[in-house]
Amino acid sequence: MQNKLPFTIDPIKSAQKRLDYIGYYPLQAVNRVDSPKSDIECSLSFYYDEQKLCIINIDAKLTLEQTCRRCFKPFVTEVHVTNKFSPVKSDAQAETLPEHYEPVLMNEFGEVDILALLEDEIILSLPIAPVHDSKHCEVSEADMVFGEIPTENEKTNPFAILVSLKNKG
Repeated sequence: MQNKLPFTIDPIKSAQKRLDYIGYYPLQAVNRVDSPKSDIECSLSFYYDEQKLCIINIDAKLTLEQTCRRCFKPFVTEVHVTNKFSPVKSDAQAETLPEHYEPVLMNEFGEVDILALLEDEIILSLPIAPVHDSKHCEVSEADMVFGEIPTENEKTNPFAILVSLKNKG
């Protein structure tokens, strides 16, 4: 059985000890993600890279319920996020990080709120318009509109009369 993970972790001490955590955050603790259906299963690795930067490697999964934007029926989907973070104390320090690391701010105690970080990553990975697979959606491809939009009947230009008056003069 997996262990509950701590909500905040000191990344510097964890990286010095090269700690790895495997566990979960309980469903009840997930507040900012809509309609979660499972705990957040997560593995965390803390280490120093070649540049002596503290790195947090995150790999997490969560099952949640979304509403299909084609048929407006609920469906269950799994979100999987992976990313590498480097803890920083200020925005200036964050700007000096290499591009392949995301900055994460430490609090006044030198700790990182891992659950908030995971919730942020999950929210960022969600699609703007979630939809079922075509074979599972109640709206068939025949019901979807594709191709050219029909043009409206040509309306006469209200200023066309002025052109004719100008040509007479």
